[in-house]
Amino acid sequence: MPLKDGDIVTLDYEGRTDGILFDTTLEKVAKKEDALVENRKYAPITVIVGEGRLVPGFENDLKKAKVGKVTEIKIAPEDAYGPRDTKLIETMSVSKFRRTCPDAKGFVGEELNIEGRPAILANVYGSRVRIDFNPGLAGKELVFKYTVKSIVKKPVDVIRALFSMEYPADDEFDVKIEKGIAQIKLPERTKFDVNWFQAKYRVVAAIRKNTDVTDIEFLEHYEGTKPEKKTETKKKTSKAKKTKSKAKK
Repeated sequence: MPLKDGDIVTLDYEGRTDGILFDTTLEKVAKKEDALVENRKYAPITVIVGEGRLVPGFENDLKKAKVGKVTEIKIAPEDAYGPRDTKLIETMSVSKFRRTCPDAKGFVGEELNIEGRPAILANVYGSRVRIDFNPGLAGKELVFKYTVKSIVKKPVDVIRALFSMEYPADDEFDVKIEKGIAQIKLPERTKFDVNWFQAKYRVVAAIRKNTDVTDIEFLEHYEGTKPEKKTETKKKTSKAKKTKSKAKK
């Protein structure tokens, strides 16, 4: 039975271009191809079918997928990250580049962030540099091999999946639903992560849209100061004093 819009699924995938792995959810594949990303947690991703979070070619093929079946697809640039746009390649002086990107190493292919825009240092020649603001995979044919692992249906699991989709967190967290109210005990990370403030509204919107809960409650836990235990000190009578008093008699 094919998937339909609104289904929440988990899937594993390998993505390649020109035969080179550019992304995967499988740690063993990343290790095999010497592409392991340090500190990354490799695990299936959660996707809402039809929501448009995947490139169009992948999204369209996903609707025909079956749980547990390995599928391989080729996606043309037009259905992936689009063709390369020469208007998104800018030239600037080395001195301006140094002022704009003071922490840059300056090697060709370096990933940059210029005023909030991701870019790549495309070329360095003389006193000029070329900055490419095209997506890194623009103009590339992509090959994906993927497997839908499961369709998430249990309400508690749906909320947990939606939360993790909008706010990836390695910490375990509890979810309960009582009388239509979803109670989410927040992961420890949210206490000190400035990104949680904005992510919270995305989590709420996703849960409202994809579940029937009437209310959402976020629970934070902080340990209070525990009172010190009172220790009773018994008066000890010295045997030496007792002996001394008897001697006086």
